[in-house]
Amino acid sequence: MDVRGWYVCYIRYQCWSPSMAVSKEALIRTMNTIVSDLEQEGLIDNYFRMCEDLKDVNGPYYFANLLVTFIADTQNAILELTRLLEQTPVNYHDLDQLAIKLRGKTSWCISSMNEVRHEFERIHARLDAIVQLERDIVRW
Repeated sequence: MDVRGWYVCYIRYQCWSPSMAVSKEALIRTMNTIVSDLEQEGLIDNYFRMCEDLKDVNGPYYFANLLVTFIADTQNAILELTRLLEQTPVNYHDLDQLAIKLRGKTSWCISSMNEVRHEFERIHARLDAIVQLERDIVRW
């Protein structure tokens, strides 16, 4: 199976298993394909690559653990934003603080929240795949 086909299988159908005979190089190519796709879609930037490079200094599992933390923090922030938006009256101070944490901007509205939620849904499965690939590469 070519890298693109394996990537689609892995992401969409979760059909990869550790028992499949896959080389470390194939894992790395697959991960690079996922990252390139995310870059082309504008969902990640050069900061992602800088964080990826930190594993050379901080150990092989550092980047995967960093992604797991990012995913959990983002999910929690989105849940909290949703909760804040559903309150009457809306606590704009708390909402603004979470918006700054997620986007680095002080202006915020419901449409921006929906945009963040949508972008996170687009990136979440692929970040999970990168975490698994990172771990598999290190174990190789």
